[in-house]
Amino acid sequence: MITPYKFKNITHEITDLDEKKGIVVAYANVYDVKDSDGDISAKGSFVKTSTENYQRIGVFKNHNPNISLGIPLELDAKDSYGLRTVTKFDTSITDGQDMYNHIVFKKENNRNTELSIGYEVMKRDEKNRAIITEYKLWEYSFLTHWAANSASIVEDVKSLKTRHDILDTLCKMYDRNYSDQTIQQIEKILKSLDNKEPFESNTPTDEPTPEQIKETLIEAFNNVR
Repeated sequence: MITPYKFKNITHEITDLDEKKGIVVAYANVYDVKDSDGDISAKGSFVKTSTENYQRIGVFKNHNPNISLGIPLELDAKDSYGLRTVTKFDTSITDGQDMYNHIVFKKENNRNTELSIGYEVMKRDEKNRAIITEYKLWEYSFLTHWAANSASIVEDVKSLKTRHDILDTLCKMYDRNYSDQTIQQIEKILKSLDNKEPFESNTPTDEPTPEQIKETLIEAFNNVR
């Protein structure tokens, strides 16, 4: 996928959820903090673009312009902390429904959700080139994979050491309102785990390795990646 812009990721920034309306409040970028690219977003750097380009800014899954998750109800570029977004997810479509439930599920279980912006740099501070004073925002994305500076739920489950922990995590997923396709994937893995089929062990008492757990959970998340 070729795009005219760059990406920046952020994590730990889901601040509020409205499950009845499918609304997520999150910061897509923060101000006055040096990021992994060595850049610092100045306060006010999104004001112009959020005003001029508001109707054109997309909300995607994993920066894929062919997978729109919903629409921005609000872009508050004057928030003192960062670019505050209020997103209405379209839960009438599979991608919107699954991504929204993926976010809620992770928040309920103290997992991280990454956001990432698709942007161009329009202006930098003349005295300190690390400071970006004006962005052009094309879109912001909710991510189901992990980036270099943080981990998603798939990476987090490496900490699950026992079959009980895996089953508990997947059962919690099953209780969420995922799409039928994703529920079928979870049911398949729950059944195989219950039958002790996915993991090859030297002895009946061996527990799965972190890598085996990761591979199994990746299969479960195929429909939201």
